[in-house]
Amino acid sequence: MKLTQYRSVHFVGIGGAGVSGLARIALQAGLRVSGSDQCPNALTEILSRQGACIFEGHQASNVPADAGLVVISAAIRPENSEVRAAHDYGIRVIKYAEALGEFTRGRTNLCVAGTHGKTTTTAMLAQILRRADKGPGWLVGGEPVSLESPAAWGECSHFVMESCEYDRSFLRLSPSLIVLNNVELDHMDVYGDLEGVAQGFLEFVLKLPAKGMLVFNADDEKCREIARRAPCQKLSFGTAADADWRLSGLDASSGFARAEVYFRGLHAGRLELEVPGRVNAINALGALAAANWAGVPSQRGLSALRGFHGVKRRFEVLGSIGGVPLVDDYAHHPTAVKQLVETARSAFVGRRIITVFQAHQYQRINTFMTEFADALAPSDRVLIARTYAARETGVVPGEPEERLAKMLRARGCDAISYNDFATIAADLAQRTGPNDAVLFTGAGDVNQVARTLLDRRKDISDRLRAVRAPQPAGSAQ
Repeated sequence: MKLTQYRSVHFVGIGGAGVSGLARIALQAGLRVSGSDQCPNALTEILSRQGACIFEGHQASNVPADAGLVVISAAIRPENSEVRAAHDYGIRVIKYAEALGEFTRGRTNLCVAGTHGKTTTTAMLAQILRRADKGPGWLVGGEPVSLESPAAWGECSHFVMESCEYDRSFLRLSPSLIVLNNVELDHMDVYGDLEGVAQGFLEFVLKLPAKGMLVFNADDEKCREIARRAPCQKLSFGTAADADWRLSGLDASSGFARAEVYFRGLHAGRLELEVPGRVNAINALGALAAANWAGVPSQRGLSALRGFHGVKRRFEVLGSIGGVPLVDDYAHHPTAVKQLVETARSAFVGRRIITVFQAHQYQRINTFMTEFADALAPSDRVLIARTYAARETGVVPGEPEERLAKMLRARGCDAISYNDFATIAADLAQRTGPNDAVLFTGAGDVNQVARTLLDRRKDISDRLRAVRAPQPAGSAQ
């Protein structure tokens, strides 16, 4: 199926990162685009300015009777009024992942997969190919700072796409190359356990043709196991001694990673990133290896990575108040949260780290309770927000959050759980010191607390200046 065979496509859940990207691609292909979302956002505003017809809320009348296709996000239920209307009109309805797979079939698809790092690695790979004049298309499940948009159709055969494992969506794709960053337990509602997750990734890798390429993280044992069972061509990357693409002398102590890059023992150049953290060096190496397979010399790839400035909600500094940085991050798995706190320690040397944590789904916080406590404990203070309960019912709000706070206090960490964002904002406004850094972590809406604080910037800054001001000689302490 070719995208251009349709004159009109309607998207239900058009405000999501992936679906909005697909809608943007449809607009670039000259299609008439409409869509709806319960919560319009910056992405829907951009689509509207580009010519899409956007509706707030879901209702049958939103669906054009002459639409050639209706694309829905994974969160849309079969009983949705727009889905029912499409069926009544005789319009085909497919999920986002299926549409992405069909629209990109026949292209050279560079698919980035793994439990963590997909968005950043996809954006890095797209930027390398873009700056190497390869004319790629791409679809990033976030907002890259250094690319002109999160999605583009491109002028050549290469298409870079974030490949999500949730709902086994990636099995709808037709990969030519797969970057496999890591494999950990997540999405228990889909896979059950770690072996189920690994089997899902293996099924995706087995979709590669015989001449396809698997670029896998040699530092991750599950990735190695999958690679051993894959009949395609393979390249490894990481810090392991036997990795094909290897980082040597990796140093992220200054915040930004620096390392020498070797390919099968030959020096390929120096990696110098302007995004923080050791984990981003590994992401960058995977992107570099994939880009090299696509025809980009390593030195040109490393040059493009030096100009990479990250993705929104991935260690994004939203602003500062009285010199206190407010960092927003999408991390919602214990490993990612641990990496975030470690990155903050290296980026903000000497500062007290305050982490505002919002779990994403009660199933996740209950499954990883101990792991979240271990990940958060290196923070100096932890404020736990009410869990973002996507797709869940029958939970007891507040109980798991307080249990996590107790576990943290038992580890010697100053931790407290709160029922609402307003109380968290009030705590931070009163108790944050001039030498602090505040992290807001979670895949939900916890960054609203940071927005609230920025709206109150003047009052908080005045208090911080007063706290910082030196005491007059002889004054009472």
